[in-house]
Order: sequence, then C-alpha cells, then structure tokens
Amino acid sequence: MEIKFGTDGWRGIIAKDFTFSNLKAVAQATADYFKTVCGKNKKVIIGYDLRFFSEKYGAIAADVLASNGFDVTLASTAVTTPTVSYGVVNKKAFFGIMITSSHNPYEYSGFKIKTGNGASASKTETNGVESFLFKNPVKEGLKEYKTADLTAAYLAFIQTFVNMKKLNRSTFKVVIEPMYGSSQGLLLEILKHSKLKLFPLHHFRDAMFGGVKPEPLDFLLSDAKAAVKKEKAAIGLVTDGDGDRFAIIDDKGIFYSTQHVMPLLMEHLLKNKNQRGGVVITTATTSAAEVIAKRNGLRRFYTPIGFKNIADLMIKEDILIGSEESGGIGVKGYLPERDGILLGLMLLEMIAETGKKPSELLLDLEKKYGKFCYNRLDIKYPAEQRDKIFANIAAFTPEKMFGVPVKSITREDGTKYTMNNLSWLVLRPSGTEPILRIYAEAKTPALVEKYLEFGKQLALKK
Repeated sequence: MEIKFGTDGWRGIIAKDFTFSNLKAVAQATADYFKTVCGKNKKVIIGYDLRFFSEKYGAIAADVLASNGFDVTLASTAVTTPTVSYGVVNKKAFFGIMITSSHNPYEYSGFKIKTGNGASASKTETNGVESFLFKNPVKEGLKEYKTADLTAAYLAFIQTFVNMKKLNRSTFKVVIEPMYGSSQGLLLEILKHSKLKLFPLHHFRDAMFGGVKPEPLDFLLSDAKAAVKKEKAAIGLVTDGDGDRFAIIDDKGIFYSTQHVMPLLMEHLLKNKNQRGGVVITTATTSAAEVIAKRNGLRRFYTPIGFKNIADLMIKEDILIGSEESGGIGVKGYLPERDGILLGLMLLEMIAETGKKPSELLLDLEKKYGKFCYNRLDIKYPAEQRDKIFANIAAFTPEKMFGVPVKSITREDGTKYTMNNLSWLVLRPSGTEPILRIYAEAKTPALVEKYLEFGKQLALKK
C-alpha cells in the first residue's frame, strides 16, 4: 500500500493500513531521513495515546529508532501530543514521535513527527521520510531504549502561563471532558489544590471512545452538556483524543467551537493580560478574529488550514494568537503547538479574572465587535464521486449568494466564497479522511444552515 503523510502525520486503519510491518517501515524511513540531517544530536522523544495497542506501537517505534543508533526516550505512560512536543524541547531532542490519530475514529492509529522546537514536521521533512520508505531493511532488537515520565515537567511548564494563585482561590464549578483521551487526569492534577469544584467525565481508558470519535464537536458532547446543566457549572472544558484540540460548553450548556473560543481568548490576552502581537487567520477562521485584530491595530497573517502553517508563523513572527477552525489554537510565548489543556487553564483564568461566565463574556464581545454564528458539515463521499464533486465546486462562480454580493472567491485552500457582509462559505476536502468539509459563518444560525445546505447541494449536484 501507499503510505502518505497528510496534514499532521501518517494515519491508517488499525490492522489494515496501520500494521506492525507498515509501522516498522515508517519508523525505519524516519530514522533513515533524520540520520541525514540530525548531525550529532541523536535524541528522540516518543509518546503514545490511549488508543488500541498504542503502547505496543510506541515500543515498536522506539525499538526501530534505537536500533538505528538514536538515543530514544519512550514515555512511561500514555501522554498528550503537546506533552511530547514539550518533551522534545525540554530534553533538547532533535525530533519526537507521537503515536496517535488525534480526533479520528477508534479504528485509526497514526504517527506524528515533532521537530526540535515542538512544532509539527514540515512538508519538506515528511517528504524526506516518504522518500526513504521501503528502501532499507528494518533494524530492530539491536539496542535498548529508555523510558521516562514526561508528564510532570510538562504540567509544571504550562502552569507558568496562567495565574495559578487566582485560579486556586476560585470556587466555581468546572466539568472536565477528555473524551476518553490521553488528557484525562491532567487538569485534575493541576487543580488538585484549588477550591474549584471539578466534575470529571470519562476519565478511564476506552479504546473505542464510547462509540464516537474523540473530536470536540457539538453533536458528540451530549454528556458534557448534560453535566454542565446538572451541576450548574460555569464551564465545561473539552479536549480531543490526544489533547491538542479544544472546545467548551458554556454555563448554559451551549457548545462553543474554536470560532467562539478564539475571540474570547483574544480579548482575554489583549484586555486582561496586556499582550499584543500578530493574529493568524486560516481559510475557515471566524471573521470575528479579523474584526478584533483590525479594531486593535494588530497585524494579520493569512494561511491555509492546518496548524503546521500557523506554527510556522509562530516561529518566524511575533504572534499573539493563531487558530484553525477545528479546535487548534496557539498563543504567544508558548510552543508553536496547539494545546487543549493550556487553553482550558486560560479560559478558567479568564473567568477568575473577570468574575463572568462564558455566556456573559460572549455577550460582551458581541456587543463590542458584532455577532458571528458558525457551523460545519462533513460529507463522506465514495472515491468515484470525487472528480464530479470538485468539478461542481470549481464551476460555481456566483455574483451573489442569498442576495448578498460576493466579495471574493479564493481557491488556494479549498474554495471560499466571502460576502460583503463578512458571511462566508468554504468547501474543502479533509486532509486525513475521504470527507468534504463544508464550513459557513453568518450573522444568524438560520442563515448559516442555509449556506451549509446550499454547499451540500452544490457539491452533490448530479
């Protein structure tokens, strides 16, 4: 089979694509490529999540890398992807590997590569790994590797980004939903000395994630929404399978995607933490980010979807915040990495700082900058329909949509139709699954749903 690295790593169905032999081949190719660029620094950090057989996969990768002469440290327990990213930086490793397929369904596993600064591997690097696939025999069983705890240092590190004294004095209620993922227990450990009342959900291993994929989407979070209402909590914090993506449930039990969380965090960083810097906006990022950045005189950067594009700018420029729509947010001073645990702490800090609940904070934001409603629709398609779907989209060049003039049409990252009133519609193929993603933002939920349905009908037109 062909092994390809997508937006963030190689992913495949367990025992079909993601097999022991394929994993060994990828680990060997990774070793072969990094031998050509690493010089004397042979340190590698390897972690794994709570998916089926992840600890075994991690051990296989560690064995192959060690057998190729690398100085390998394997996490002693399941960890989040940001924990590996920090482990690479903290231990001054040349690169890291994380065994995870993030938010994908339970059938999948995956192989992410992290660079020495904690960011996701670039296209150049993953292309380099691909160029060595199946070229050399796999080396294994030739050298021992170390195991170590990576979590304690990571938890100490992220606590430096928030006012823990204020958090520990706070007394509001918090629901914590890791979606059975490897971030379970982390917020409980950080906040164990606080007066916050914590209500953990799904803090045990279930390799099938309760029968749903571990992605923080509205329709997958009924348990979290019910818990927030039942406990009268101020907020529910949600992380995905490997702990890098994030969403919240507000005090009324309403789901907030990144499109609401990013503007709230922008205001918190600007107003409460007195920070400034550039703002990174991707193809499907809320227009609220654009409005807030412009109003506050912040420099704006535009990138395709994919957090690695945001991370690249975080390395090169003075960035306050960068966000992709699917739950990934990076903030100033941190690694060039998204981190759901860090974002959760920052949202708790925002509540503690202002004394307001998320619904109140969002209302304040909308009064100041305007209302923006957003939703997303995913459509699975058979391979034979792909060409027809994308031909339909390519042929559609309207002057107006729902009576509003179309300001621009861009096709650099999927197709985006932007209207004069800041509403927009994006149609874009997933980088990791055979799915067409349709995104829309407008001033009302009803208009958002009209855009999404229109996009669906356009794509599936016979």
